Amino acid sequence: MITYDDGNLKKHKVTRQEVDQVLDSRNLTTRVFDLAPARNGNERAMFAGLTLEGRLLEVGVEAISDADEHVFHAMDATQQYR
Repeated sequence: MITYDDGNLKKHKVTRQEVDQVLDSRNLTTRVFDLAPARNGNERAMFAGLTLEGRLLEVGVEAISDADEHVFHAMDATQQYR
C-alpha cells in the first residue's frame, strides 16, 4: 500500500495520479536513485520520471515495511535528477 504526504504534494502542485504515473513499473522513463536511510533507518529512494503529460518529476519514497511505502516528497525534477 502507498501513502502520500499530501501537504508536500499540495506545496509542489503535484497530484497523486502524477506520482503514480512516475512510480508505475511500466514507465520506462523512470530512473531510481538510492538515498541515505531515513532517521528511523527505513530505506529510501528517489524516482525521476515523466508523467503521461510529459512533466518530469522527482518522487521520494520511503519503505515502511515489505508491503508499505510512503511518498514523502514530489516536485518538478531538480537539476540533480534530470
